[in-house]
Amino acid sequence: MEPTTLTDTQAAEPWTFSIRFEGGDANAHQIDLNQLGASLQGFARVLAVSAHFAQTGKYNKQFDALSVKVVADPVQEHHCYEISATIVQQIISSEVLWSGLGTGVFMGVIGYVFNRRKGEEMKHLSEALKQSLGIQAEAQTKMLATIEKLADALQPSVKQALTPIGQSVESINIRPQSSRAEPVVLDRTTKELANASKENTITQSREFTGVISELDMLTGACKVALGKESDSRIPSVITDPVGQRPGNPYATAMLHLAPISFIAKAEEDIEGAIVKLYISDIA
Repeated sequence: MEPTTLTDTQAAEPWTFSIRFEGGDANAHQIDLNQLGASLQGFARVLAVSAHFAQTGKYNKQFDALSVKVVADPVQEHHCYEISATIVQQIISSEVLWSGLGTGVFMGVIGYVFNRRKGEEMKHLSEALKQSLGIQAEAQTKMLATIEKLADALQPSVKQALTPIGQSVESINIRPQSSRAEPVVLDRTTKELANASKENTITQSREFTGVISELDMLTGACKVALGKESDSRIPSVITDPVGQRPGNPYATAMLHLAPISFIAKAEEDIEGAIVKLYISDIA
């Protein structure tokens, strides 16, 4: 599906979401003000940057240059402790709106930003992109790479947004008010995984098989999808000096999108999910 350019007289419908703080003090419609302030700052950036990507297909970390702004609205009917947030388009004439995106895919992006260490989130996001945009595999791969970069940059804001969990509240969920898209649920596990980066472990070298993409022959940086059906691309680095030579096996495999077997150490998070590979040799 091709993107459609908005004219000066067109405007995207605003997207409104409920951010519900549940459990703990929120059951009495209360929440620690300091924790709430930090949380809302985190949510503001995550929602704005993700919505800008949804409208333009591009990642921009400059808050003042985004094509949208996030505003707070009155809540008509409170559930536990609730904030209503609306994403309003700010720049019209020069931006592009992905006409098939919708709140379903936007919620998929939000879900991945917060829960990307839970393996199923990338699969859900990939399926949502296929169904809503109908784009080719190559274009989808590029879009997923941009979302990955966006998620990396937003991790400090993610940690801010999750501040009240385990203190004033037990969980937070984000619900679109005008669609049937599933809410994004954030709980103690989400917070633990978001704060667990220092607890990653490095495994012993072993054999893997995957498809390499985005290979930089100078630095060895690349992305690897493990398994034939995997949509998740793992940040990796090739330490094998052969990887810097023209026509090396890694570059040839990437050129043909062919699976390649290699020896690598894996960096794993506290749940055992691989977050990075260090490739030392061809298997």
